Amino acid sequence: MRHLLLAGFLLAAPTALAQGVAAAPASTEPSSAPVGPDAALLRGLLWATEPAPEEIRVIAIEDLALLGDPRALGPLSALLWDPNPRIQQAAVRAMALFQHPRAEEILSHVVRSTRLPDALKIQALDGLLYQRTPTARATVEAAARDPRSPLAIQSAAHNVAARWGGATR
Repeated sequence: MRHLLLAGFLLAAPTALAQGVAAAPASTEPSSAPVGPDAALLRGLLWATEPAPEEIRVIAIEDLALLGDPRALGPLSALLWDPNPRIQQAAVRAMALFQHPRAEEILSHVVRSTRLPDALKIQALDGLLYQRTPTARATVEAAARDPRSPLAIQSAAHNVAARWGGATR
C-alpha cells in the first residue's frame, strides 16, 4: 500500500506546484470543495486497495470505471489477483467499461490466462465485446476455436461472437 501512497503524492505534487499552492495538511472533516481528477483517481485507488469492507472496495472499483481515467487500468489489473472473487469480478467489470487499448490488452490476457478462474474469463469475453476492435474480435474467435479451453469458455466465446453481429472484421 506504500506504493499507492507514494503515487498519490506524485500525482498531487505537480498540480499543487503548478497552482503555486502549498500542500495543505490532511483534514478528517469532509470538504465541500470540488475534487480534481487526480485527487478523485487517488481516492478511488486508495479505497479500492485498502483493507476495507468488501462492499466499499467494490463500489470504489466501480467508481474508478466511472471516472474513465486510463491511469486506473494498471491498479485495476493488479486487483485481478486479489484473493476475493468479488473484487476480481468488479475489476473485470470496471476494465470492460473502458474503451482503451490497455483495457483490451488486459481483458485479452484474462481470457488467455491459465491461472485465473473460468468465470473471470467468461466475464472478460463479454467485456471484449464492448471494445469493438478487430483485435478484440480476433481474441474472442480464437477463444471459441481453442481446443485447450474448457467447453464453458468456448461456448461463451461463441455466444459473444454471435452477439458481435455485423461489427467490423
